[in-house]
Amino acid sequence: MDSLNEVLKTLHLKSSVSCRSELSAPWGLQFPHVPGHAGFSVVARGSCWLEMEGEKKQIALAGGDFVMFPHGSAHVMRDAPGRRTINVQTLLKSHDTTGSKSLTYGGGGAITTLVCGCFEFEAGETNPLISSLPAVIHIKGEEGRAVPWLETTLQYLASETTSGLPGAATVIGHLTDIIFVQAVRAYISGAGDCKKGLAKAITDPQVGQALALIHSAPQEPWTVASLAVRAGMSRAGFAARFRELVGEPPLQYLTRWRMHKAAGMLRAGPESLGEIAGRIGYEAEAAFSKAFKRWAGHAPGAYRQSTRMAAANPAR
Repeated sequence: MDSLNEVLKTLHLKSSVSCRSELSAPWGLQFPHVPGHAGFSVVARGSCWLEMEGEKKQIALAGGDFVMFPHGSAHVMRDAPGRRTINVQTLLKSHDTTGSKSLTYGGGGAITTLVCGCFEFEAGETNPLISSLPAVIHIKGEEGRAVPWLETTLQYLASETTSGLPGAATVIGHLTDIIFVQAVRAYISGAGDCKKGLAKAITDPQVGQALALIHSAPQEPWTVASLAVRAGMSRAGFAARFRELVGEPPLQYLTRWRMHKAAGMLRAGPESLGEIAGRIGYEAEAAFSKAFKRWAGHAPGAYRQSTRMAAANPAR
């Protein structure tokens, strides 16, 4: 069983590449915080510096490097530390990019080519995977070459943004979906002790097995004891290790996952509250409604109505 698969399915990614930018020194771009989105940039050519909002440390980026911002965090990219910057949204509005995905900007010096874009996903703030990811994931060019298909996909994306071929937007959308998954996989499987929460727990043989069971069959009447048996551990040992890695007790995580799944069904599906309750392991609709309200702050019916109204009127 794959505990990552089910988590990724609930994201409902909507991808869109912003543009391919040819930037000549001196230049500097401000990227604002965009809630509910994960931004990314690929350095297709040249080099630059990345600075996260609120961080003094700057990260040097070289050709082939990939950076992703899972929480849509504000950041700055520029050709050299200290360069003056312009808000990227302001810059795009001042350039006519209609029918084109390319942008040229800068002072005429050394060229850096960036391919930037974003992933939009539903309820990312409640997804345990997204909450466990850092503000920025940096995969260096040489590391990308060690990750099967990642380097090739990034090269394909960079090429497709300037191809002008029919259907390019559709191809780009599928490629960015793949890039998101590959970047998350590369981060989870990478070396280092900085990982936390679900991103760390998934790779643990015993706890990862229990997570796969919870993710794939939330309707089952799981207990700490039954999960411990399936994980091949003692009840006490399993409970302690699960809490250490995931950051909360097994049954608390089970409830959170059930509510996250229920929220997705309420936003998108036609099922009744009773049907949703049964699909996530509640025999009584009343018990489900009480648990959901405690988790979301709204009763299931009110949540369904508000999210559908928001989807129908995105400009409001």
